[in-house]
Amino acid sequence: MLAAAHAYMDESVDKDRRMFVVGGFVGRADAWSSLRFDWVDRLQPKRLPHPVKAFHMTDCENGGREFRDDLGWDKQSRTALIIDLIDIICRYPIGMFGMGLPIKEYESLTPVTDEGIKLGYSQYHFIFQAAIAYLVGELEDNDFPRHDTVDFFFDRNSPHETWAKRLHKELQTTNKPWSHRIGPLTFDSKENLRLLQVADVGAYESMKYLTNAVFKEGRSRRSFNKLADNHCVFKLSAFNADSLREMVERKKEDLAAKKSGQGQIEQG
Repeated sequence: MLAAAHAYMDESVDKDRRMFVVGGFVGRADAWSSLRFDWVDRLQPKRLPHPVKAFHMTDCENGGREFRDDLGWDKQSRTALIIDLIDIICRYPIGMFGMGLPIKEYESLTPVTDEGIKLGYSQYHFIFQAAIAYLVGELEDNDFPRHDTVDFFFDRNSPHETWAKRLHKELQTTNKPWSHRIGPLTFDSKENLRLLQVADVGAYESMKYLTNAVFKEGRSRRSFNKLADNHCVFKLSAFNADSLREMVERKKEDLAAKKSGQGQIEQG
């Protein structure tokens, strides 16, 4: 499924700000081309109670912004649209992928440098990096042909975009066995790049699933179950407090080793 893959990704956070997730869907480029046609067709203004510039799962589910009742929407029409869009996703060989970060646990971590820099720089960049590395690592671990790569498409996030692009280039040039599998990175809006609206669904469903799993809320979503039943869930994972603390200690050790090495070179 992942050969010549495109990954459309977005971010999501639960209403209580407990879990931050970067997620979306990954699949072959040709599958995305066909899906886009069906997606745009379903969102034609004539098929909606009121036109929308872009589909947003949170707003559609909760009746916010362009999906407000005073614009002609109601619970029934919003639910019908979500059902139809989930059905469209299920027709194609794409898989939902999500990486979760418990916010409270991340914010409680000690800095990795004396200057106060946090692990991964920020929660967005930490999970952004983890999502890219984990996804291309799946190709490497499952012995996909060496030339197979993943092109990444993210929803535009201006406060973080410049730093994220720099991080992406650094990941491509590391000595990790999967670095060569990281394809180009594109940031765009959901209005311009319609398939990012599909990513919005993936990020939202990933967030709901991981929040429910980590905080043991025992909830089950019909939309998620339908995606799972149609083999459209690829990989969902979340960090925990122990794994984050271990990463902090390893990062501190790596930085100390680099500093020690540089000191020896200067002395020499």
